[in-house]
Amino acid sequence: MDTLSNFFQGDSPALQYIGSCSASLWDNRDMYQMQLHLLLASLFPIYIGAHAALRRPPSALAPKKQLSTDDEDDEIDLEPAIEGLRPSDAIMFPVLASITLGGLYLLIKWLKDPSLLNKIMTWYFSTLGVFGVGKLAGDSLHVISTIIFPSVWSDSKQLYHVKPDFQIQVTGESSRSQPLRTITEKKNPLPSFFSSIPFAESMNTKLWSTRALLKNHWIFRGYIHGLLNTKLRITFHDVAGLALGLAAIIAYNTSGKAWWLTNLMGFGFCYGAFQIMSPTTFWTGSLVLMGLFIYDIVMVFYTPMMVTVATTLDVPIKLVFPGPKRGGMLGLGDVVLPGIMMALALRFDLYLHYARKHLRQGETARYVEATGLWGERFWTSGSKEENVADAARFPKTYFKASVVGYVVGMLTTLVVLNYFNHAQPALLYLVPGVLISLWGTAWVRGEMQLMWGYTEDGSFE
Repeated sequence: MDTLSNFFQGDSPALQYIGSCSASLWDNRDMYQMQLHLLLASLFPIYIGAHAALRRPPSALAPKKQLSTDDEDDEIDLEPAIEGLRPSDAIMFPVLASITLGGLYLLIKWLKDPSLLNKIMTWYFSTLGVFGVGKLAGDSLHVISTIIFPSVWSDSKQLYHVKPDFQIQVTGESSRSQPLRTITEKKNPLPSFFSSIPFAESMNTKLWSTRALLKNHWIFRGYIHGLLNTKLRITFHDVAGLALGLAAIIAYNTSGKAWWLTNLMGFGFCYGAFQIMSPTTFWTGSLVLMGLFIYDIVMVFYTPMMVTVATTLDVPIKLVFPGPKRGGMLGLGDVVLPGIMMALALRFDLYLHYARKHLRQGETARYVEATGLWGERFWTSGSKEENVADAARFPKTYFKASVVGYVVGMLTTLVVLNYFNHAQPALLYLVPGVLISLWGTAWVRGEMQLMWGYTEDGSFE
């Protein structure tokens, strides 16, 4: 014991080591803060995008249509068209990426001054960014509205359901054993103790009207003879989100391309990509990632093209981070490509959740919408009763495993980057991290065959 005590006293090696490490951490604190910013910023669009991309799994029945639903609503497909990857994309993606990268590299060398190319590409991606940022902003407004005006909330003792048609709040269930009971002292649509605030009648009316504006939707019809015949369901959040997206893009192009606006556009691109792209199967996604894994290594280590194009073109296809020296940068491909596999893992978790329900109940359960319930989840977190927010609460084993793999891969990238002081192909570390975590989890759980056979090509229906 005395020997151990002496080891940490005076000018001992242990104290010298701790002191040198502490000094190094303090001297490089700006660098570590930037790298933490990079890690969190890369996880943010993956997390929200993967949850927004949840949809009915093959193991669940389609939800029942509401009796009050208009016929026109029934004709509208609310799920976006999904672009599924094929095994051949494992070859085509690296080939097309190489051709594009090589073309940009030669164009930069030929132009000498890339300002014209920067302008063209900036306006091209800015046009796309209006819709990407608009979608992200619109869904964010929806989340905020569910927090302010949830459809259900709990005070830990009982559940309260908001009934906008009658402008009341009720508790209980729609059954003979426990009929619904109107709570007369709750005259506004707000949750928790806010619901008992004695506002003036005019204020309560405005609150119910505001809730209706945020929750209702309109049918937009577009028709051009021989060219276009479409119907869209539009909400207030969609319109406001598009306006905010347009404002963000204008600000980006008129304020010197601020780094946070660049990242906002990057988040919008990633968020949209997760909702329209699917690896289709785990093995197809693994093949595509391994093909791009090789492409990334070759282009970073054996050619000057990747570094030249990334540092020359100032376009919003990357995440940038202010910091010491020239700051940090992460290509959107390093977020989207592993991210679509991680989003697939979350949908696989949802598939397993309903499959296990089927085994327990002996019949296939109907799907309950699992997206857009952040407010209901927040306000019912302490409730033990079943409610609509339970649809978003399911075991996320594979998704969590993929997040761990992504974090380990990104941390490895940063460590190697600091050690060699040279640009690193992030996919070199992210691809093994994500794939090993996913397939390793399936192997440990004895679900390799189930994971291999899972597909989103519609054949499970």
